Amino acid sequence: MLTWALAAALSFAACSDDDDNNNNGNPDPDPIVQDGISGDMTLIEFKANTTYEVTGDLFVPEEQTVTIPEGVTFEFQEGENGEAWFVEVYGSLRVMGSENNRCVFTASEELISSSKNQGIGQLWGGIIGTNVTGDLVLQHTDIWYAGGTVREENAMANPETGGGGELSAGDASYALYFVREQDFRQDGIFVLTHCHIAFTPDDAIRVNGGTTLMSYNTFEVTGGTGGDAVNLKGGSNGDYGFNLFYNCATNGLKAADSGPGVRGICENNFYNNTLVSCGYRRAEPGRGAGLNYESNAFGNCYNNLQVNTRFGLRLVPGEDAPNVAELNFGYNWYYGAVQTVVDEFYPSEATSSVGMIGNDPSTPIPSSDVTGAPLENNPLFVNFDPSGFQFSGNSTISTDPLATNIEGIPSNADFHLTADSPAAQGAFTDFQPVNATYTTLDGEYSFTPPTPASFFGAFGVN
Repeated sequence: MLTWALAAALSFAACSDDDDNNNNGNPDPDPIVQDGISGDMTLIEFKANTTYEVTGDLFVPEEQTVTIPEGVTFEFQEGENGEAWFVEVYGSLRVMGSENNRCVFTASEELISSSKNQGIGQLWGGIIGTNVTGDLVLQHTDIWYAGGTVREENAMANPETGGGGELSAGDASYALYFVREQDFRQDGIFVLTHCHIAFTPDDAIRVNGGTTLMSYNTFEVTGGTGGDAVNLKGGSNGDYGFNLFYNCATNGLKAADSGPGVRGICENNFYNNTLVSCGYRRAEPGRGAGLNYESNAFGNCYNNLQVNTRFGLRLVPGEDAPNVAELNFGYNWYYGAVQTVVDEFYPSEATSSVGMIGNDPSTPIPSSDVTGAPLENNPLFVNFDPSGFQFSGNSTISTDPLATNIEGIPSNADFHLTADSPAAQGAFTDFQPVNATYTTLDGEYSFTPPTPASFFGAFGVN
């Protein structure tokens, strides 16, 4: 497992022209290495194409802005007492990698090759926003092996991340965290585009409110025995399109109007995403949908390609139901190689993961969805065959090999669609983004959410 994890760090699959995962951020064969950085990031002159060894917590002061140029790598070292170091953002942080010169946040080679690396990260802390954070923007950036143990002095264990602290000392952290707690500032944006998040012990990203755009990203092996790739709570509103989710413990995307944020505005669009083999490491019975809306969340959910996910789109029933009056869904493509997956395209009474679709009069099965028997409606990826997928069934998930499977994306995988793919056309494009633009507080950067595509999934025909 450790050998695989180290190899994966060096050779992630290139899955899209928009997300060049083979470039580790520094084309210089003799990179510059700056060792021993920690503390106030405004006092460090970050230079392009430079590797920085992190030996203590880093922070961006309130009302200050730090911009990380292309080709910068942060290698987080282990603390003298085993500490995992964090990046805590009180001002604004911009990580501006480019398509051919990415930025990287990762653990040291020593940590990656050590017994601490069990394949699901927790080797360094994470990038943590607070109640006073301005903007958090990351583009063309790789974030690997995060989710380290929270310490009492970390922002994650203190009121600046919401309530008495989002987490407690001793908990595994998230790779990225953003918060807009009720009665605190609500401006600023969180943008993640063309990034690659891999190997985390729990949620890769937790968003407790705020205006958020996530597009053209890859999420790989997120969560150990639970955790969503992206977990959106109350006050979160935004657009999530053209992302790849591979072997995530639970959901790829989940929205719930709960937590410390402002209520009633948890509107999030999930569209044109590709989800492959997600939901099988969730220890709690009945959990593990690829996409999930609950607790009064709403938005548009169209054109997603779910391949061998444990459950299809889950709308939680009962007291935790989403706001179905303002939730639109359909034109989602489902493929299952085995009957137990097909049976749960719409979570049913066959398992403890009952969903509303097809079981509640307010949420009938959309006639626009693409479903079929096992092995029908293969989307025909350029280089990934889903037909060999094996699963013994939801009732035996605890003993199924998938419950402990942390294998990453195959090195030669290509999730584009072939020219003759049946999923290359027929999707739905007549809906609008939640936010027309996402602009930083100083107006320097503006991001437009991608337009819905007429193909299903994230990539289309290459």
